[in-house]
Amino acid sequence: MKKIWAKKGLSLDPFIEKFTVGDDYIIDRYLVTYDIMGSIAHSRMLKKISILSDSEQYSIEKGLKEIYKSYKMGNFTIEYEDEDVHSKIERLLIEKIGESGEKLHTARSRNDQVLTDIRLYTKDNLLDIFSLIIEVVNEIEGFGLEFLNVPMPGYTHMQRAMPSSVGQWAFSFVEEFIDYLIIGQACYKLNDASPLGSGAGFGVSINIDREFTANELGFSRVQINPIACQNSRGKIEASVIDFINLVALVLNRIANDILIFTTSEFSFFEADTNITTGSSIMPQKKNLDVLELIRGRTSIIISNSIAVKSIITNLLSGYNRDLQEVKKILVISFEMIKDFLKAIKIVFSSIRPIEENIIKAFDKYIFATDYAYKKVVEGVPFRRAYREVGESLDNIPIMDPKENILSKNHLGATGNLGIDIIKSRKIDFIDKFLNIEKGKFTQIKRILLGDSYEE
Repeated sequence: MKKIWAKKGLSLDPFIEKFTVGDDYIIDRYLVTYDIMGSIAHSRMLKKISILSDSEQYSIEKGLKEIYKSYKMGNFTIEYEDEDVHSKIERLLIEKIGESGEKLHTARSRNDQVLTDIRLYTKDNLLDIFSLIIEVVNEIEGFGLEFLNVPMPGYTHMQRAMPSSVGQWAFSFVEEFIDYLIIGQACYKLNDASPLGSGAGFGVSINIDREFTANELGFSRVQINPIACQNSRGKIEASVIDFINLVALVLNRIANDILIFTTSEFSFFEADTNITTGSSIMPQKKNLDVLELIRGRTSIIISNSIAVKSIITNLLSGYNRDLQEVKKILVISFEMIKDFLKAIKIVFSSIRPIEENIIKAFDKYIFATDYAYKKVVEGVPFRRAYREVGESLDNIPIMDPKENILSKNHLGATGNLGIDIIKSRKIDFIDKFLNIEKGKFTQIKRILLGDSYEE
């Protein structure tokens, strides 16, 4: 199959061709929708500046929408011979409409084309992740409220330390997720810049309208300098993967806690059989493989962040083919974190604390700090109270765990978790950002893709 970059008298060694194509043709299947969106917007701009006639642009847009419809019906594939999504769509379009299709690539390079695709793909997937995080937060909130005042030992250095509660444990993760959405929102805004029209990294010699295409595609701004567009490739992706890392690290901690708390040695939690697997040799085993895999695969996401930053190190300004490798890493990171979130939501609907076992874990020594503070309230300086308690641990009175956790009422303590404040932050994110951006981007897709668009 003739390549769009092929020239008369030049031929490429078959192995070198295979090596350079890599698995772009596989990864690009994630970019089909966004490549078509970008191409439609670009064609409208070319009509605006009189490169395309009305009839030519109409044919191009109609042909692109037909390709999109074929893709949604499962009749579109990118094969190795196609090289990438851009070449496949351009070839199909020319086959459909003839010479008009050959005009579409005017004032556009595959460099700014794929960068635009990745920006749109990233917007869409960040919105998906935000929505999944909210779903997980809602599930954990429900779990936390149901078992709000179940006492549970808190641990430092892997040793019993102070009284805590299942509610405090659960809502710690709720607050972390909501806090890290601040970073996610910043990544979204950083990514929300149109590189279309930057060409191969130095602009083009035709007086194009970059603000027009940015508006058509729903970007909040134009990324102005063409070299900056290319130099930012990999950096923005690395920032997004760093956000994904933060989310994965919360999920990793949840997974590790539940794995420990469901062991026979702890028996703090029990899990339904719908989330456990078995052993091929031990009939009694019920294994929480899903949590072990989240724990293990978090390391892959961490390595993905390092890999992207390593790839973009020591590159000359402008486009370099090294950047091809970033796309795959970004896609893998998105797909992994979405699976993590979907899995952990099911996990929280399938576990519950075993209160009697947790209560048994409370010995009188866990109340040592509370006993020292009791002395402080009575007027004893803290350091003296600390020494007195530490030197006579056997004299610590036994306390009722539930009464103990309910008696602590400063903000964040077990008797006052500040749940309404945390919920209000979540609602602000949903109402003032997530719903607005999802609505805007959905509308852009409907406008560009027409009646064939499906959410």
